[in-house]
Amino acid sequence: MRTRGPGLRGAAVIAAVALGVGLASACRQAGSPRPARRVVRFTTGTPGAGFYPLGRALARAYAAAFPDLDVEVRESAGSVSNVEALERGTADIGLAYADVAYMAYAGRLGEGVPPYSNLRGMAVLELAPVHVIVGPGSDVRDVAGLRGRRIAVGPTGSGSALTAQMIVRVLGVGTGGTRLESLPYNEAATRLAAGTLDALFVTGSDPVESVRAVTRAGGRLLPLTGPAIDRLRRDYPFFRQTAILGGTYPSNPDAVTTIGVDNLLVCRRGLDESLVHDLTRQFFASLPSLSMLSFMDLDQAPATPIPLHDGAARYYRERELTR
Repeated sequence: MRTRGPGLRGAAVIAAVALGVGLASACRQAGSPRPARRVVRFTTGTPGAGFYPLGRALARAYAAAFPDLDVEVRESAGSVSNVEALERGTADIGLAYADVAYMAYAGRLGEGVPPYSNLRGMAVLELAPVHVIVGPGSDVRDVAGLRGRRIAVGPTGSGSALTAQMIVRVLGVGTGGTRLESLPYNEAATRLAAGTLDALFVTGSDPVESVRAVTRAGGRLLPLTGPAIDRLRRDYPFFRQTAILGGTYPSNPDAVTTIGVDNLLVCRRGLDESLVHDLTRQFFASLPSLSMLSFMDLDQAPATPIPLHDGAARYYRERELTR
């Protein structure tokens, strides 16, 4: 089950260290020419899931901390699209799920797809639960009951779609007339509440906007448990058992057991080392304002399943020296 790690207990210390470093840097640079403006292209997600609000909140924090930095927030389909953009060099930093990042780096994202050698890690953020929601009045009580139904799996290029397809396959419910539809999360939520869809898969840290919209209309969360899910977790150790706490969503007072996967802050390998160092440092300094990461385990932050960027690795070495 997901347990609360150290969370934000060290965030105040980290913020204080970051402030001291920033003030010292300002003193050293007094009287020096104003530096040229820099641009960071930040690929996030689509409205209705977890990456979108997190990306916008972090971009605001970066913009406030670095007046000479322009942060261009770019919506995307999600995790798969983000790692593709980083590999191509059309984005600088982004958000991705651990399974997607690892498979991309290892060359397992698709048949004939080479390893994404330009992908690097900055931080492990938080375990994001997989939500399976059925509409109001649905008679489906478990995921096996979705065979032959209409299921929204998130936009093409999202981590939610990749994870949903893996779950549907391992549970054997993708047969018998089952229809998987790639839809934006908010559109899927509207259709689910209206009864023109039967279920929605979405991965994201609670609370997820699209899940809240469906449950507000009377939708229910389904558990992800049983031998097939246990096999999936053995085959793909990125998936861990967790729970969506009771009362997190309207009409769902009880805890729901499911699986989850860590989300990551990632970047492209060629990004300037000093810039990545400063962005990583500021991320931790901004944690008190990022309420959607309240379950983040600071001690696990460097444990990305892909190599850390040199700038991020330098930050973590410095952080150890301040403990």
